[in-house]
Amino acid sequence: MKSSKIKEFSQIRDFLLLFIGQSLSQIGSAMTSFALIIWAYRKQGTVMSIASLSVFSYLPYVIVSIFAGALIDKFKKKNILLVCDAVAALCTLCTLGLYHFGLLEVWHLYFLNAVSGFMNAFQNPASNAAISIMVPREQYTRVSGLRSLSDSLSSVLSPVAATAVISLFGIEAVFMTDLLTFATAFLSLLVFIKIPHKQYVDEKANIIKESMKGLAFLKENKGFLYLIMYLAIINFIAAMAFFGVLPAMILTRTSNNETILGLVQSAIGAGGIVGGLAVSIAKPSKNHVRNVFFSGAISFVLCDIFMGAGRSHIIWIAAAFAGNLLIPLLNASENYLLMSKIPEYIRGRVFAVRGTLQFVTLPFGYLAGGLLADKVFEPLMEGTGLIQRLIAGIVGSGSGSGMAFMFIMTGTTGFLISLIFYRNRHIRALESD
Repeated sequence: MKSSKIKEFSQIRDFLLLFIGQSLSQIGSAMTSFALIIWAYRKQGTVMSIASLSVFSYLPYVIVSIFAGALIDKFKKKNILLVCDAVAALCTLCTLGLYHFGLLEVWHLYFLNAVSGFMNAFQNPASNAAISIMVPREQYTRVSGLRSLSDSLSSVLSPVAATAVISLFGIEAVFMTDLLTFATAFLSLLVFIKIPHKQYVDEKANIIKESMKGLAFLKENKGFLYLIMYLAIINFIAAMAFFGVLPAMILTRTSNNETILGLVQSAIGAGGIVGGLAVSIAKPSKNHVRNVFFSGAISFVLCDIFMGAGRSHIIWIAAAFAGNLLIPLLNASENYLLMSKIPEYIRGRVFAVRGTLQFVTLPFGYLAGGLLADKVFEPLMEGTGLIQRLIAGIVGSGSGSGMAFMFIMTGTTGFLISLIFYRNRHIRALESD
């Protein structure tokens, strides 16, 4: 028994080292993002000021991703990850310098987020492809659970840590913490971690033509294509409210109480931690398709609907926790389907195309959420007609009630779309080998 555990550990040793280093760096980056959200909202006071930060981050990502796959299958993935990490650290360093000298403006953050988004187009699919090589197939679900656990830990720790550091030492200390965690991850990857190099694209191959092979694979395998389409739609819905409007709604309904916002953000991560631990420890499920769609449907109900209907921080925290319990299961099941059933020789290109198709809806969701909140739903609730009174009976009245109603709408829509896509025969066929 002991020897088998040692063997399992040795099989994923390099992944664990990469996982620990990248998790530390992720917490540092999330602290910076949280601090800048607060700074940008104080600076401009609109939902769009927050939503636009994510728009400029994701837009280059989805544009470049489709062409990044061929380069990922061509060059060493370790070198790609090192370059991407270095550029991200440089962006943080620029932010620190601009803030220190009193020159930082919101448009600077848009530009720096765009640079980071460009590099993420290479980093994310390179990381997925590298892990699928470093880890045995039977460990895919547990590894995905650990990665979800890392995301959730970041969500829990970064708001609390960022708030504490800002109150004690100022926002510049947050940027310094980010740089310190980057240095730890970078040196760990550079010195201690080995990522096997398997070149699947010839040196002289046409990059655009090779990139299109990932798209061609999805066209031939419609189950994967429809699965990615579903995730793209729910990303749009989630971006409209949960990712883009949530900070503004909480701040508006609590008179800019950053502590409550931090607690809600931490509850999101806490739910993910519990869910991630469960996925990592429990015996892997056999019905991965069902896990994806049922997890999505239930999460929309528990999180979005109760978040919108709630009128106190206790309900918001409970909704944030409960709604994110099943997200690690959704992510782990999706990753298992992709990593175990897509041939290794084309995996990098498919992951890259997936990055474009699945996440192209995020920036549009952020924009739509900001515009709808500022121009439609908040003005709607300023009226005193029958419709406003009916809605107010569910979400309350006053500032922020329009954004709360958005959550009711997105939760209902996400639930119905999850059930509809689950009936797709091409997606259901992915369950068989």
